[in-house]
Amino acid sequence: MFGKHNLGQVFNLHSLRRHGLAAAVALLPVLALQSVDLRAELLFRSAEQVNGQQRWSAIRKYSDPADTAYARVSADGALVPVQEVRVFVSGEITRQDVDSAGVMAGLLKGGRQKIAGNTVWLASNGGDIDAGMELGRVLRSLGVYTVIGKNDQCLSACVFAFMGGERRSVSGRLGIHRPYFPITQDTADRAARFRHLEGTLKEFVEELDFPASLYEAVMLVPPESMQFVAPADLRRFYLEGISPLSEDMVDAAAAKRLGMSMFDYLQRKARAPACAFFDAAEGRCEGKVKEAAADGSALDAPGDAQIPGTASEGRAVQRAAGGDLSHGTLRDSVRSAHGSL
Repeated sequence: MFGKHNLGQVFNLHSLRRHGLAAAVALLPVLALQSVDLRAELLFRSAEQVNGQQRWSAIRKYSDPADTAYARVSADGALVPVQEVRVFVSGEITRQDVDSAGVMAGLLKGGRQKIAGNTVWLASNGGDIDAGMELGRVLRSLGVYTVIGKNDQCLSACVFAFMGGERRSVSGRLGIHRPYFPITQDTADRAARFRHLEGTLKEFVEELDFPASLYEAVMLVPPESMQFVAPADLRRFYLEGISPLSEDMVDAAAAKRLGMSMFDYLQRKARAPACAFFDAAEGRCEGKVKEAAADGSALDAPGDAQIPGTASEGRAVQRAAGGDLSHGTLRDSVRSAHGSL
């Protein structure tokens, strides 16, 4: 079952532009009191050496060319190593975030960056439905994991971005509701536009290998309400874990690497210890993503060398580079560090 939270105020409009048909669609943010919201940024921190210790840098933006300019060689002529980064989204999702995701994808594919834990953290009250879906598609193409930390929430359009994770983990709150058209005029094509909206959402859900029941659940929630998905339903809708098609592809690739039949590989997998994301080919858990999301513990750097200041979920962003960790949400931490966002 879901928990319902009624909203007292509508203040955010969004657009749907698919197949040449423009239709204004609104998705409600969760808290009417937060009428001045952050515009989302696809943000990152880079692993740096500070006084002989590894730490995360100050917050950087994929939308800022100065933050994404990487030298190929150092002053002494040595090749600059790949930069490990911690990636997160906070605030209202807009089309600019899709553009930023393209920049991030270029840096990853060009070997200039690698994402710590292969994980993107989300904390957003929603935004543009088109942008949310497109961001989700980019994340899926990169094969990253998406995580909602225990003190954070991902609502409305943010859910579509979150769905892009090849594997997904929810320790905070994930909220859904039906989008709506804010225009009150009884135009001749209003019914056709709404049917187009329904078709677009169905197509996205199917494209990313989620069950039709998820689409139905979204459409059942009135647009003036918000329903937070319960743990059992997160798994039923494949919002927690991995979708069947994705799991089949991962298993097939692992079996091929090991020179095993699918049957033998699945037998090996069945004997494996239980953990959030298990790589049966390597015989180990794939990092500590679920644990970090659930308990706020730090993500480890490569080689198990922990980088101070990498706490998950709401404490993911420090109030100042190298300073003490904030105990607020990821949203509050970003607001503190970048009040102009």
